[in-house]
Amino acid sequence: MHLPDATYRLQFRNGMDFAKAVELIPHLVGLGISHLYASPLFTAVRGSAHGYDVVDYNEIDPALGGYDGFVRLAHALKAEGLGLVLDIVPNHMAAHLENDWWHSVIEWGRLSEFADCFDIDWREPLTLPFLGRPFEEEVAAGNVRLAYDHEHRCLALRYYEALYPLNPTSYAAIPGNGNAALERIAAVAGTAERKTAAQFHAEIASVVATPSIAAELDQRLARFSADTLQFDRLHRMQSWRLMSWQTARDKLSYRRFFEVAGLIGMRVEDEAVFTETHRLALALVREGLVDGLRIDHIDGLADPKGYLDRLRREAGDGTYVIVEKILGENETLPSDWPVEGATGYEFISALADLLSDDTPSSWLSSEERRSAAEEAVTGCKLQVLSRNFNTEVRRLTGLAARFTADGAPDQNVRTGEAIRQLMAALPVYRTYVGDQGAGARDSRILDGMAAKAAARAPGAGAEIAAIVSALRAPVDPADGKLRSEFRTRFQQLSGAVMAKAVEDTFFYRRGDYLAANEVGASPFWTPGGVGRFHAMMQDRASQMPHGLSATSTHDTKRGEDARARLHVVSEAPDVWAAAVDRWHGMNAESMGRVPAGEKPDAPVEQFLYHSLLGVWPIAPLGDEDDLISLHERMVDFAVKALREAKLRTSWDDPNERYEAAIKAFLGDLLDWHNRSFLGDFEKTAGPFIHAGLINSLSQTLVKLTAPGIPDIYQGSERIDLSLVDPDNRRGFSPRGSLSQLPQAPTIGDFEGCKQRLISIGLNYRQGRGADCLARGEYRAVRVEGPGARHAAAFMRRSRDGFALTVVPRLVFGQTADGRLSIRPELWRNTFLAWPEGCQFKPMCNLLTGGVTEPRPLLAVADVLRDFPVALLVEA
Repeated sequence: MHLPDATYRLQFRNGMDFAKAVELIPHLVGLGISHLYASPLFTAVRGSAHGYDVVDYNEIDPALGGYDGFVRLAHALKAEGLGLVLDIVPNHMAAHLENDWWHSVIEWGRLSEFADCFDIDWREPLTLPFLGRPFEEEVAAGNVRLAYDHEHRCLALRYYEALYPLNPTSYAAIPGNGNAALERIAAVAGTAERKTAAQFHAEIASVVATPSIAAELDQRLARFSADTLQFDRLHRMQSWRLMSWQTARDKLSYRRFFEVAGLIGMRVEDEAVFTETHRLALALVREGLVDGLRIDHIDGLADPKGYLDRLRREAGDGTYVIVEKILGENETLPSDWPVEGATGYEFISALADLLSDDTPSSWLSSEERRSAAEEAVTGCKLQVLSRNFNTEVRRLTGLAARFTADGAPDQNVRTGEAIRQLMAALPVYRTYVGDQGAGARDSRILDGMAAKAAARAPGAGAEIAAIVSALRAPVDPADGKLRSEFRTRFQQLSGAVMAKAVEDTFFYRRGDYLAANEVGASPFWTPGGVGRFHAMMQDRASQMPHGLSATSTHDTKRGEDARARLHVVSEAPDVWAAAVDRWHGMNAESMGRVPAGEKPDAPVEQFLYHSLLGVWPIAPLGDEDDLISLHERMVDFAVKALREAKLRTSWDDPNERYEAAIKAFLGDLLDWHNRSFLGDFEKTAGPFIHAGLINSLSQTLVKLTAPGIPDIYQGSERIDLSLVDPDNRRGFSPRGSLSQLPQAPTIGDFEGCKQRLISIGLNYRQGRGADCLARGEYRAVRVEGPGARHAAAFMRRSRDGFALTVVPRLVFGQTADGRLSIRPELWRNTFLAWPEGCQFKPMCNLLTGGVTEPRPLLAVADVLRDFPVALLVEA
């Protein structure tokens, strides 16, 4: 297997296609990238902004350049020695009429050849929750009517531009009343079979081929649509039911991705479904066009290990495979998964320890903070379980009731409560119990869940015990199918609940330290400092040396440089709190114009100021135009954040008055004439921004040299101050790299310095440092002296050599005015202790060219004299 040296994550769509990607190749080569890491490329819903709403697994999206364009890109990459890692989406497809498989299922129901591809409960009609209001109201308003679908050549119910095909068996229920075309269509439908669908559609098309006949048919269908009784009867004859989108939270007959009804779960555990959904992806691997696969949302699959075993057999041992997996506290990737690692969220969490100050008094009551956070997270989980995922809980309750039944009238209520409490008590995204029963790891988790759930819901103790037993026990041939299905669905759901409750609820409510509110972060985290960072990196070197090391992704809440800046708040919490109080006073007049019931409360106001700090431009505001884009981005972000928080507004029940008030508040806040606030904010933000730039360089060099494969998100090689998607999917324009790092760089040189730092580090990884950085041991290097807490260092060492990384940390108030450097007095009498057992050799600083003579104690002031970070290698 040719492992990547470094990947470059490129988001296709939003203006990026294969032809433009080819133009980027010289830029990638200059950076030292070894593999392009592409977002999903299979055909998605027209206009998709991300590609995860796949409609055809076996076609490269024509909107990107199609198969031929993809081949040209792959060959152009190969010609420059670059490989390609492809993001694939086995868990779900788009529940959209552009999806031919889905269209077939709607038209033919259970008889469709694709019916078993989707995770549908066929014991009830297929729910289609895509109406704005209940079906009856939309019919009364004339928004749903019978029509002929010229593209698919069938009769359908039209809802605006969507055409939901009727089952051919129901055509006869539409009276012809002398309309020859309609009578002929009904006759054709009466003999139709799914296996002759193409012939059926061709015959229907031939009936209405004449424009006059087609027009007459349209008139007849319109008259039928006006008869609400007959129209409703026709609707009820279908194997599906059109309904309001709001009903999905209470009634849904298929598994969806998270709470997105427009993404339907796939049954890739079925061999035939796996084959059909992976045919093209595996062909691209076998043809040598794709070198690696990134598996989206592995925890959503029925059997992650079984899936990965099958994928590995089909893709071969030479294919680099990574999984999108969020690891909880002290959780490791299952050792029996045949993958190279995860996509890197755990690396972001490790950087939080490195860059956060663990000494302020705000962290001292960590047990109290943890207890409060645990209670808040449990509340968030119970909220999303009762509302967002109520339909999934009801389905699980129905399954569980069949093996926990005691005949009591309220038994289903207690069973539902037991399921919610158990899932709320789950400390990780999911367990991985298979037919053989729970292993040691999962048994410990289940024991802890059961104890917490029983303590919170003692009245459901019997149901809790029965459910845990079903989750834990090996499959019993006598009644194993029922319990196995329950266990599978419970485990598939738990990850979605954790993600929505923590990442998309709790993290939008907690506003005191936004740098910690990141995908993959523990909601109970408190900083562990350099010591914990070193321990995590040593574990990473032994357990997941080939996983990706990410700092920004398409899913992160904030860009890497925004997060690096926000870490600085931990160093000066009192300064920040005083500023927030001051700004509250400055903007009191604006707040006074907001109706009392719509005012943002203190946590929301703090959240907005904190978020604004993360995106504030490095250069001083020049004119009003500088504020326009910032204002638009902040307004869009604020609405999304407030809806995700689910306190006073939400996606399924938006409070437009409250949102309008927040928008107005931001409008006043970021008004060019609000000079007192803007000036004060800019002045206050300056030291945070300055220290944040140093943090950015530190985390960049650490990513390049720590265990793992560096992953660069598009455009972040310069500066990434983005907010959550879609803000982080904006287009970018690559720029050439500096030929060398400037001496005495200024703040204005930051982007060029960061890009040049990446280029130096990655080219070293591909050259002399390949063995050292890819396979070398990780050694923490001790820092001694008065400034010891402000620096961190580690060595990567192999038989071929060593690389010593030295980075500053916690430098708020220690930066030199206007310069991208640190006051040298911070390093007075501060030294690096040369690791025991490592041979003394002359060293060259790759970033500055300076030579350092080895000695037992290396002066940090000398190492960091000419640039804020240092990479020392054998001269």
